[in-house]
Amino acid sequence: MSGTAVDRYNRTFNTARRKVVAKTADYTVTPNDAGTLFTNRGASGAVVFTLPAAAAATGIEFEFAVVANQNVTIAAPADTLVAFNDATATSIAFSTTSEKVGSNVRVVSDGTSWISSVHLAAETATPTIA
Repeated sequence: MSGTAVDRYNRTFNTARRKVVAKTADYTVTPNDAGTLFTNRGASGAVVFTLPAAAAATGIEFEFAVVANQNVTIAAPADTLVAFNDATATSIAFSTTSEKVGSNVRVVSDGTSWISSVHLAAETATPTIA
């Protein structure tokens, strides 16, 4: 077998590199972005990531990480986001001063909704669910 050390590691552990993309302006995510980790690195203002319809993305996963100290919102079609005891949410936003950087959200579509898993940068971080 030939290749780089990373290639050999990936074959040994059955892993692959993940696509990481920084967005500095609003972006509409598509099923072609499946598996991507999006950040707001370099953003000088708020960034809104808009998810596709859950039915068009069954089994697809995205992750969003706040890197720049700017507001970040993950928006879904109306009433299709499951988050923090709300099965019919539409968005998760990180907009509280000094509680943004380091937080992230992973979403997976079950064909009906986007099921979210939120990781806060600190236990005092406060995302806004709407």
